[in-house]
Amino acid sequence: MSSAGRHYRVIRTELTDLAATLSEEQAGTAVPALPGWSVHDTYAHLAGVCADILAGTVGDPHDTAWTAGHVAAREQMPLAEICEQWSADAPRVEELLDTPEMRRGVFSVFDVFHHAHDIRGALGRVEARDTPQAAFVAGLMTKFKGIEWGRAGHPPIQLATGSGSWRFGAEGDEVVASLETSDFELARIVVGRRSRAQMLAAGWKGDPEGIVDFLPVFGPPVTDLTE
Repeated sequence: MSSAGRHYRVIRTELTDLAATLSEEQAGTAVPALPGWSVHDTYAHLAGVCADILAGTVGDPHDTAWTAGHVAAREQMPLAEICEQWSADAPRVEELLDTPEMRRGVFSVFDVFHHAHDIRGALGRVEARDTPQAAFVAGLMTKFKGIEWGRAGHPPIQLATGSGSWRFGAEGDEVVASLETSDFELARIVVGRRSRAQMLAAGWKGDPEGIVDFLPVFGPPVTDLTE
Protein backbone atom coordinates (compact mmCIF):
# COMPACT_ATOMS: atom_id res chain seq x y z
CA MET A 1 0.00 0.00 0.00
CA SER A 2 1.21 3.53 -0.75
CA SER A 3 2.44 5.88 1.97
CA ALA A 4 -0.59 8.10 1.33
CA GLY A 5 -2.85 5.08 1.65
CA ARG A 6 -1.23 4.01 4.92
CA HIS A 7 -1.64 7.47 6.41
CA TYR A 8 -5.25 7.62 5.29
CA ARG A 9 -5.94 4.22 6.84
CA VAL A 10 -4.45 5.20 10.20
CA ILE A 11 -6.54 8.36 10.43
CA ARG A 12 -9.68 6.70 9.13
CA THR A 13 -9.38 3.85 11.63
CA GLU A 14 -8.85 6.30 14.48
CA LEU A 15 -11.99 8.16 13.45
CA THR A 16 -14.20 5.09 13.12
CA ASP A 17 -12.95 3.87 16.51
CA LEU A 18 -13.81 7.27 17.97
CA ALA A 19 -17.25 7.25 16.36
CA ALA A 20 -18.08 3.96 18.07
CA THR A 21 -17.69 5.69 21.45
CA LEU A 22 -19.87 8.72 20.71
CA SER A 23 -23.39 9.28 21.97
CA GLU A 24 -26.09 10.64 19.71
CA GLU A 25 -25.69 13.99 21.45
CA GLN A 26 -21.95 14.03 20.79
CA ALA A 27 -22.54 13.12 17.15
CA GLY A 28 -24.78 16.17 16.93
CA THR A 29 -22.12 18.51 18.35
CA ALA A 30 -21.45 21.58 16.19
CA VAL A 31 -17.98 21.72 14.63
CA PRO A 32 -16.56 25.25 15.04
CA ALA A 33 -14.08 24.78 12.18
CA LEU A 34 -16.95 23.89 9.81
CA PRO A 35 -19.81 26.35 10.40
CA GLY A 36 -23.19 24.68 9.92
CA TRP A 37 -21.83 21.16 10.22
CA SER A 38 -22.04 18.72 13.10
CA VAL A 39 -19.70 15.85 13.94
CA HIS A 40 -22.20 13.56 12.16
CA ASP A 41 -22.10 15.80 9.06
CA THR A 42 -18.31 15.72 9.00
CA TYR A 43 -18.25 11.93 9.00
CA ALA A 44 -20.87 12.00 6.24
CA HIS A 45 -18.59 14.20 4.13
CA LEU A 46 -15.60 11.91 4.65
CA ALA A 47 -17.60 8.83 3.67
CA GLY A 48 -18.93 10.76 0.67
CA VAL A 49 -15.47 11.68 -0.59
CA CYS A 50 -14.41 8.05 -0.36
CA ALA A 51 -17.49 6.88 -2.27
CA ASP A 52 -16.96 9.55 -4.93
CA ILE A 53 -13.34 8.51 -5.47
CA LEU A 54 -14.50 4.97 -6.21
CA ALA A 55 -17.27 6.24 -8.48
CA GLY A 56 -14.94 8.61 -10.33
CA THR A 57 -17.08 11.62 -9.43
CA VAL A 58 -14.70 13.62 -7.23
CA GLY A 59 -15.63 17.29 -7.23
CA ASP A 60 -13.75 20.49 -6.42
CA PRO A 61 -13.00 20.73 -2.67
CA HIS A 62 -13.85 24.44 -2.90
CA ASP A 63 -17.33 23.61 -4.25
CA THR A 64 -19.71 23.79 -1.30
CA ALA A 65 -22.48 22.14 -3.33
CA TRP A 66 -20.34 19.02 -3.79
CA THR A 67 -19.51 18.71 -0.10
CA ALA A 68 -23.07 19.57 0.95
CA GLY A 69 -24.28 16.68 -1.19
CA HIS A 70 -22.33 14.24 0.97
CA VAL A 71 -24.08 15.54 4.06
CA ALA A 72 -27.56 15.62 2.53
CA ALA A 73 -27.28 12.08 1.18
CA ARG A 74 -26.47 10.72 4.64
CA GLU A 75 -28.54 13.03 6.79
CA GLN A 76 -30.88 10.26 8.00
CA MET A 77 -28.17 7.61 8.41
CA PRO A 78 -26.97 6.75 11.92
CA LEU A 79 -23.30 7.52 12.49
CA ALA A 80 -22.55 3.79 12.82
CA GLU A 81 -24.02 3.15 9.37
CA ILE A 82 -22.00 6.00 7.84
CA CYS A 83 -18.82 4.51 9.32
CA GLU A 84 -19.78 1.06 8.09
CA GLN A 85 -20.18 2.42 4.55
CA TRP A 86 -16.91 4.34 4.80
CA SER A 87 -15.02 1.30 6.12
CA ALA A 88 -16.36 -0.82 3.26
CA ASP A 89 -15.24 1.66 0.58
CA ALA A 90 -11.96 2.83 2.09
CA PRO A 91 -9.62 -0.17 1.60
CA ARG A 92 -9.84 0.09 -2.19
CA VAL A 93 -9.28 3.86 -2.05
CA GLU A 94 -6.29 3.37 0.23
CA GLU A 95 -4.76 0.96 -2.29
CA LEU A 96 -5.30 3.43 -5.13
CA LEU A 97 -4.04 6.64 -3.57
CA ASP A 98 -0.53 6.76 -5.09
CA THR A 99 -1.29 5.15 -8.43
CA PRO A 100 -0.76 7.46 -11.43
CA GLU A 101 -4.48 7.78 -12.13
CA MET A 102 -5.13 8.76 -8.52
CA ARG A 103 -2.51 11.46 -7.94
CA ARG A 104 -5.24 14.01 -7.44
CA GLY A 105 -6.71 11.79 -4.75
CA VAL A 106 -3.92 12.69 -2.33
CA PHE A 107 -6.11 15.63 -1.30
CA SER A 108 -8.24 13.06 0.51
CA VAL A 109 -5.39 12.49 2.99
CA PHE A 110 -5.31 16.22 3.73
CA ASP A 111 -9.09 16.17 3.99
CA VAL A 112 -9.32 13.28 6.43
CA PHE A 113 -6.45 14.61 8.56
CA HIS A 114 -7.93 18.07 8.96
CA HIS A 115 -11.49 16.91 9.47
CA ALA A 116 -10.25 14.44 12.08
CA HIS A 117 -8.88 17.39 14.03
CA ASP A 118 -11.99 19.47 13.32
CA ILE A 119 -13.99 16.66 14.95
CA ARG A 120 -11.58 16.34 17.86
CA GLY A 121 -11.66 20.11 18.40
CA ALA A 122 -15.45 20.05 18.55
CA LEU A 123 -15.30 17.28 21.16
CA GLY A 124 -12.52 18.88 23.22
CA ARG A 125 -9.94 16.23 22.32
CA VAL A 126 -6.28 16.98 21.57
CA GLU A 127 -4.69 13.63 20.64
CA ALA A 128 -2.86 12.56 17.45
CA ARG A 129 -1.01 15.81 16.80
CA ASP A 130 2.63 14.71 16.93
CA THR A 131 2.36 11.86 14.45
CA PRO A 132 3.76 10.64 11.11
CA GLN A 133 0.41 11.65 9.61
CA ALA A 134 0.89 15.27 10.76
CA ALA A 135 4.40 15.30 9.28
CA PHE A 136 3.16 13.83 5.99
CA VAL A 137 0.34 16.35 5.64
CA ALA A 138 2.46 19.34 6.67
CA GLY A 139 5.25 18.39 4.28
CA LEU A 140 3.11 17.72 1.24
CA MET A 141 0.73 20.66 1.74
CA THR A 142 3.72 22.96 2.22
CA LYS A 143 5.36 21.63 -0.94
CA PHE A 144 2.23 22.41 -2.97
CA LYS A 145 1.88 25.82 -1.33
CA GLY A 146 5.51 26.60 -2.17
CA ILE A 147 4.90 25.93 -5.87
CA GLU A 148 1.88 28.21 -5.82
CA TRP A 149 3.83 30.85 -3.88
CA GLY A 150 6.63 30.94 -6.42
CA ARG A 151 4.25 31.25 -9.35
CA ALA A 152 2.46 34.15 -7.65
CA GLY A 153 5.72 36.01 -6.95
CA HIS A 154 5.05 36.54 -3.23
CA PRO A 155 7.94 37.71 -1.00
CA PRO A 156 10.27 34.92 0.18
CA ILE A 157 9.57 33.23 3.53
CA GLN A 158 11.03 30.31 5.45
CA LEU A 159 8.97 27.66 7.26
CA ALA A 160 10.32 24.89 9.49
CA THR A 161 9.07 22.06 11.68
CA GLY A 162 10.75 19.15 13.40
CA SER A 163 10.37 17.11 10.21
CA GLY A 164 11.44 19.58 7.53
CA SER A 165 12.22 23.08 6.29
CA TRP A 166 10.79 24.91 3.29
CA ARG A 167 11.74 28.16 1.58
CA PHE A 168 9.09 29.88 -0.52
CA GLY A 169 9.91 32.51 -3.12
CA ALA A 170 12.76 33.52 -5.38
CA GLU A 171 16.25 32.30 -4.51
CA GLY A 172 18.69 35.07 -3.67
CA ASP A 173 16.05 37.45 -2.35
CA GLU A 174 15.97 38.18 1.37
CA VAL A 175 13.44 36.26 3.46
CA VAL A 176 10.89 38.67 4.93
CA ALA A 177 9.66 36.34 7.67
CA SER A 178 10.41 32.89 9.06
CA LEU A 179 8.41 30.56 11.26
CA GLU A 180 9.40 27.46 13.23
CA THR A 181 6.47 25.51 14.60
CA SER A 182 5.03 22.00 14.84
CA ASP A 183 3.86 19.94 11.88
CA PHE A 184 0.34 20.10 13.28
CA GLU A 185 0.29 23.89 13.59
CA LEU A 186 1.86 24.43 10.18
CA ALA A 187 -0.69 22.15 8.54
CA ARG A 188 -3.54 23.92 10.33
CA ILE A 189 -2.23 27.34 9.27
CA VAL A 190 -1.81 26.33 5.63
CA VAL A 191 -5.24 24.70 5.32
CA GLY A 192 -6.95 27.74 6.86
CA ARG A 193 -7.82 26.78 10.44
CA ARG A 194 -6.15 29.78 12.06
CA SER A 195 -7.50 33.33 12.02
CA ARG A 196 -5.36 36.16 10.71
CA ALA A 197 -4.64 37.23 14.29
CA GLN A 198 -3.59 33.69 15.19
CA MET A 199 -1.33 33.45 12.15
CA LEU A 200 0.35 36.76 13.01
CA ALA A 201 0.87 35.57 16.60
CA ALA A 202 2.34 32.19 15.61
CA GLY A 203 5.92 33.14 16.61
CA TRP A 204 7.45 34.56 13.45
CA LYS A 205 10.87 36.12 13.07
CA GLY A 206 10.68 39.14 10.82
CA ASP A 207 7.45 40.80 9.72
CA PRO A 208 4.67 38.42 8.57
CA GLU A 209 2.08 41.20 8.12
CA GLY A 210 2.41 41.28 4.35
CA ILE A 211 2.38 37.54 3.75
CA VAL A 212 -0.02 35.71 6.10
CA ASP A 213 -3.03 36.36 3.87
CA PHE A 214 -1.41 34.24 1.15
CA LEU A 215 -0.92 31.16 3.35
CA PRO A 216 -4.40 29.60 3.84
CA VAL A 217 -5.90 27.29 1.23
CA PHE A 218 -9.38 27.90 2.71
CA GLY A 219 -10.67 30.71 4.90
CA PRO A 220 -9.19 31.77 7.23
CA PRO A 221 -11.83 31.94 9.97
CA VAL A 222 -12.87 35.45 11.00
CA THR A 223 -12.57 34.59 14.70
CA ASP A 224 -9.90 32.55 16.46
CA LEU A 225 -10.29 28.79 16.31
CA THR A 226 -9.32 27.27 19.65
CA GLU A 227 -8.38 23.59 19.58
